Parts: sequence; structure tokens; C-alpha cells
Amino acid sequence: MGLSIAYHLVERGVRDIVLLEREPMWAWGSSARSAGGVRLEFSHPSSVRFSQYGLEMFHSFEDLFGISASFNPCGYLFVTRDSQRWNIMVELAAMQRTLGVPVETLTPDDVRVRYRYIHMPDIVGATFCGLDGVADPGAVAYGWMRRAQTLGVEIRLNAQVTQITQSGGRVTGVVTQDGTVIHAPVVVNAAGPQARSVGALAGVALPVDPYRRSVYVTDTFSGLPPEIPMTLEFENTSYIRREGRSILMGMSDPLEPSSENVETDQESLEKLVGTVLSWVPALEKASIMRGWAGLYEVSPDGTAIIGEADSLPGFFYAVGFSGHGFMHSPAAGRVVAELITGEAPFVDLTPYARERFQHQTTHETFVI
Repeated sequence: MGLSIAYHLVERGVRDIVLLEREPMWAWGSSARSAGGVRLEFSHPSSVRFSQYGLEMFHSFEDLFGISASFNPCGYLFVTRDSQRWNIMVELAAMQRTLGVPVETLTPDDVRVRYRYIHMPDIVGATFCGLDGVADPGAVAYGWMRRAQTLGVEIRLNAQVTQITQSGGRVTGVVTQDGTVIHAPVVVNAAGPQARSVGALAGVALPVDPYRRSVYVTDTFSGLPPEIPMTLEFENTSYIRREGRSILMGMSDPLEPSSENVETDQESLEKLVGTVLSWVPALEKASIMRGWAGLYEVSPDGTAIIGEADSLPGFFYAVGFSGHGFMHSPAAGRVVAELITGEAPFVDLTPYARERFQHQTTHETFVI
């Protein structure tokens, strides 16, 4: 997110940009642990347009940055057993089609014929978009970093911010853990899972909390078709997709408390395997080869929080993407750059306003 914002700023002629990363390597945290999904199916027109901008950039990434984003258009398939949720999905599919998204609504028989690996007797329906797919977060981060550095952006590693300075009611800069003072009229919080604590340094409440999400990959497995879409079932919030000749799988556990734990464990693995086998029984013959865990930066309604703090001019934030940060990072970088430079954002940012929590939340349906 920070690299995208820096890139979009420098493309607009902004100079003297410093990107601070608390880790010893760039893209070391959630970016490196992302499942890489990119999809167009969202609950709000602005989020759909965010995805459309990102998808276009990922397709042309090699032309723009000299490195491929390795985009694989495998498609996204959402399945549900809940009739009320299905009614909402049908309504949202109609909205998405008005924006040019070729999403299909599938009957249970459609799913049984087209996706025979799914065994779900009580399925109610599914949506499918063939433009969706998977890209490589590491390659994308590297492309942005290389271009940004070429154009003069300074990237400092091992540089955790410990203080955000202000004077006269405006932000004036930051202080890092080694005592370095950086004077700046604009500070952007793109701290992901640490967004709340960074916001607190500025006295700005950002309701974002970190939650562990585990991902596992099987060994080479031929028990499923060689090409399958990213397949997600809502009720147990689990998903599978191809990872080369292997199968990648993951899920969200609603019972797991917020933490910064990024260690995998046997309990979470057993819960994931049991859940996935309940609707993809062919995977019983697969063996787990490796796994890892990362952090979602979750907002109360599953939608990002983007804007400038009314209480502290010059302090901006792009946080709370709730598992959609990679796919929405191109558009988020663009709109934050537009806000900073005084341009009109290319999409309506009302659904992302921090102030929405005072009256009516946005609520994203498509969260796994």
C-alpha cells in the first residue's frame, strides 16, 4: 500500500517522499503472505471500480514496470448454501453487470455440471466472473519499488515510527525509533495491521484490528482438474485454488481473537482441512506440503478506511482493507495521491470515509 501511494505520488510530480518500513525488508509483512487474489465482485460500485483499475494495471504491469505481475485469469467462483445471502448476491451481480463486470449467476445444477469437484448437496447458488484471477504480490511490490526509487523516493527499512509530530493543529512530521526526526507537511498511515496504533500516535481513532489468516499448500495433486477457479464457500469462509500443480487453501476462523500472531499451528490446520474436505472430498488424498500465516487488517464492516483526518490536516490514512489490500492497492495508491495533490478522486470515497462509523456502516458482503 505504501509503495503504491509513493509510486502514484511521484508519477504526479511530488518529490521528497520517504517511505518508512518497520521491517528489515520491503513487503515483508502481510504483502509477502497474501494469497494474491484479484476480483471484481464487490458490494459497492466504488469497490468494483477500485478492482477494475487494479485489474487493468496488473494486466499491463510488465509494459509499465518491466516485470510481470504473473496474473492468472483463473476466475472467481463464490458458492453459498444460504438463500438470504443468495438473494443479496443476485442483486449485487445485477449492479456489477451495470459496471461492465461479466458476472454469471449459476444454479446448483450449473455448479454440479461445471465444477464436479464441489460436493455440496444443499448449495443454493453461485456467482462466477472469468475476468478475476491471481497475481504475484511480491512482483508487484518490486515493480513499484524499483520505479519509485528510480524517480527519487527514499525507502528506509527498520524504521518504525514512534511519534507523529504536530504544531498549530497540523501534522509536521514523524520520529522513528532511533530518534530520527523527519519533517513533513503530509504523513500517510498505510500501516496495515498496525493501523490503529499508528493512528493513535496522531490522536486519530482508526478501528482496525489484526487477525491471523492461515494458508496451506498441498504437494503435487492431480485429483482435481488442472485448472479451477479461485473457489470460495461463504458459510465456512474457506477457499481453494490451484498453485501450479498443487492446491492452495485457506479460511477465516470467526472464533479466533485479534492478535499479531503469524505462526501456524496444528489446531488451525485441522480445522481448515476438516472444513475443506466437507465440500471438496477429493482432497482427502492430498498431503500438506507447507503453510504460513499472515494478518488481515480488519475494519468493523469489512471495508477500507481512506481519507484525511479532519482533526489533523495533513494526516492521511489508507487502512482496514480486510483481506482486499493487494487487489485494491493500485486504486488506493491513486486516490490517496489524488487527495494529497488536491485532485478529485476518480471514484466516490464516501463508502471509505472514517466518519461512516458514526451513523451507518458500509458492509462488504464478499469477505472471506
